Amino acid sequence: MSKTAFLDRDGTINCEVDFLGKPEQLQLIPGALEALRLLHEAGFRIVITTNQSGIARGFYNERDLALIHTRLHQLVEGLPLAYLHCPHHPNPEESNQRDAGYCGECSCRKPKPGMLHEACDMLSEFGVATDSAVVIGDTARDLLMAEGLPMTKILVASGKPIAEQREKLAEAGCVPDHEAKDLLAAVEWLLR
Repeated sequence: MSKTAFLDRDGTINCEVDFLGKPEQLQLIPGALEALRLLHEAGFRIVITTNQSGIARGFYNERDLALIHTRLHQLVEGLPLAYLHCPHHPNPEESNQRDAGYCGECSCRKPKPGMLHEACDMLSEFGVATDSAVVIGDTARDLLMAEGLPMTKILVASGKPIAEQREKLAEAGCVPDHEAKDLLAAVEWLLR
């Protein structure tokens, strides 16, 4: 079985942009490509997991997101095995969208573990599993989706304000295995 790295997207691989809805808004965080190369060379299967409520909010659609991920895949040299996203609204009761499919309760929106389980189901033939896997992200919810699973959790300070994320993790009783300034530093620590 291969090792798997579940990576957040915004604030971890690419620069944080509120509701990034166009491929030209993508800008890699310095060192992110090198980090992905190191993971790949070390035998990790790379899976991107990202909350994308901009779809439910009507800021962009699934086609727009596909174009964004196509561009991101080019920028990161095709290294990720898959891109999974949650399109649902974080507060369904507050949504004014007519499409109830994006506004109901879901199991995939981080911090819920649905995307991890979906990835393992869809990609098991490639060796994707949560056993001995790592999750890396810039928010508490990125790490909380791995709570109770046999995964290494690394918080990076390259996206959302780190103090706020530490506080949310502490409130949830979740202790990261490591904290790093960015994805490259996280991967270098992981591979030591």
